[in-house]
Amino acid sequence: MAQPNSSARRDAIILAAAAEFDEVGYAAASLSSIAARLLRTKGALSYHFSSKAALAHAVVDTQYSQWDGMVQAARAGGYRGVDALIVLSFVVAAKFRDDVLVRAATQLQGDPALQGDPALQGVELPTPFVGWTGMTTGLLAEARSLGELDPALDLDAAAEVLVELFVGAHAVAKRLTNMRDLDERMHRFWLLCLPGLGIRDGAERVPRLAADAAAY
Repeated sequence: MAQPNSSARRDAIILAAAAEFDEVGYAAASLSSIAARLLRTKGALSYHFSSKAALAHAVVDTQYSQWDGMVQAARAGGYRGVDALIVLSFVVAAKFRDDVLVRAATQLQGDPALQGDPALQGVELPTPFVGWTGMTTGLLAEARSLGELDPALDLDAAAEVLVELFVGAHAVAKRLTNMRDLDERMHRFWLLCLPGLGIRDGAERVPRLAADAAAY
């Protein structure tokens, strides 16, 4: 039977690490416990990653690499402006709920044990939310060019508020219901936010686009 190549082995290690970080947090995880998930030795992991911190950094980087592909997929599906934002919000929400890599990366970026690890000295983790805010601003600008938004709307401020509310909805859902009702919360999020953007057909638009997002 063919052996997996180096890239596939590296990907498998990152996924196993994400599962470990998601379950026990950064401080309690170890290279040995991650290796055990793969039925491998700690030395086999060290060939790819020099430390637990380097592996955590790879988990975070891998999570960020997913987002551009999601935007491109929505574009390929013909979604623009506010419709693209709504579709993407439901896709990302599902990732937060169901994708262990996304859950682990999000947890790691707020984990003081990771931030304080000497192995990360001089290594910069991506700044959370900046990319999302920029993407949201761009899609709002597109929506305005399509005539969907008030020309006087402050796009930067609107994008920041949408990202803040989106992140807050996830934090509350994780704490109170383990994200079981995340879809319902996302529906409420948009039904309340769309009128503030000047869009009045949310009751029809949100359920339709939420259903479309399931294809991604």
